Amino acid sequence: MDQIAPIVDAQDDEVEERDRPFNAYRFAASENAKAIVAEVIGLLLNFEAYFGLKKNKRRAKDQETFDLTVDAILSDLMHHHLVGEDGSIYVTRSNRVLGTKSRYRPRAYSKMFPYILDLLAKPEMGFVVQDVAPAVEGLARSTVVQAGQRLLSRIDEREIGLDDLGEHPHGETIILKRTKDVDDYWDDGGWQEYEDTAVTDQFRLEVDHINQWLASADLRFENTGIAWPQTTFHIRDRQLRRVFTQGRFDSGGRLFGGFWQRLRKHERRQGLWISGEKAVELDYGQVGPRIVYALSGQKPPTDDLYHLWGYTQQRDGIKRVMNAMIFASERLDRFPKGTRKLFRRSDKIGEVVEAIEAKHPLIKDSFHRGLGHETQFVESQIMVEVVLTLKAEGIVALPIHDAVLVPATKTSTATEIMLSAFRRHTGVEGIVTEEA
Repeated sequence: MDQIAPIVDAQDDEVEERDRPFNAYRFAASENAKAIVAEVIGLLLNFEAYFGLKKNKRRAKDQETFDLTVDAILSDLMHHHLVGEDGSIYVTRSNRVLGTKSRYRPRAYSKMFPYILDLLAKPEMGFVVQDVAPAVEGLARSTVVQAGQRLLSRIDEREIGLDDLGEHPHGETIILKRTKDVDDYWDDGGWQEYEDTAVTDQFRLEVDHINQWLASADLRFENTGIAWPQTTFHIRDRQLRRVFTQGRFDSGGRLFGGFWQRLRKHERRQGLWISGEKAVELDYGQVGPRIVYALSGQKPPTDDLYHLWGYTQQRDGIKRVMNAMIFASERLDRFPKGTRKLFRRSDKIGEVVEAIEAKHPLIKDSFHRGLGHETQFVESQIMVEVVLTLKAEGIVALPIHDAVLVPATKTSTATEIMLSAFRRHTGVEGIVTEEA
């Protein structure tokens, strides 16, 4: 069964793309922005009537969906233009996808979507520019869209800014991704439908509590002194979701979303303020291996788990190879992508793997068993508890996978909470460091 393509923030833990997916939750919030949408809807209805494209009047519900879709398309294109994002917005035109009921799809992304997009792109309209590439099996991101000249002129005429646009709460915050087909190059492990249970209800409730808390948080970003180019974002982009993997709710589960996850480290460090204070990033150190020790019923050594005799200058490489060994289901026979440059030309992957196993004999049998997604689930459970505990203390915390951003004066409290949560979930001691 085809899965709907991601339609909100499609950030993945491994992939960053120049184009971004259509955000069907945007809407015109101000009178000026609403006037643009109302004008365009009127023009489209007149166009349909003049060319006989619609013989019968739409039912009230269908007209509401039509209006909602036009609003979402125009608002997202205006937002894309105003923030100066590189690339375009990609969409799906697949009737099999858009016509299939899905918990992940908002009303604005219905089977009417391609028809409305084509109307907006008509030469007589000129509100959208689209590049519809030939259909390629397995390639779901072939169509890209941008604001047309008439929409750009309306933005200027009405002096539209980001504050004129809003974003509805996203429909589904608990995402389940199926296992990728290793034989299909194009398969990105699409979103999988599921039935709700007490577990998924609890996950959703926790994320909703976090999102409500962050929506009203005092967050500020100052770009003074930050070298160009900067990451483009909107300060109101704060909604998080949990993404589970491998078609299971005990796999993955990391929190994704929020403008701060898109910022570079130096941008967060220099420009982000929380509750009137500079933000400080607190990271769990050596989190993957420590959780593997816990899952194996063992206590980790007290020294640096990534420090290997004979590879003291290759610590970053050892860290990445070791974590790849945790995720891999077969013994590594080559350096993971992007890691070869972190080693000496004479270093061989087999020798590196053996050195890591020699350093960690207590968990040697836990490598190459595909435990990475399981360790991420434990990590994600810890992070959700940390954010909710800090919320109960009145402290705003912005999660970034295995780290949190907190106000500078709250680092001591946050560190204690992080260490306590790690110990409670794993039974072993954690490490928390302040990002320099």
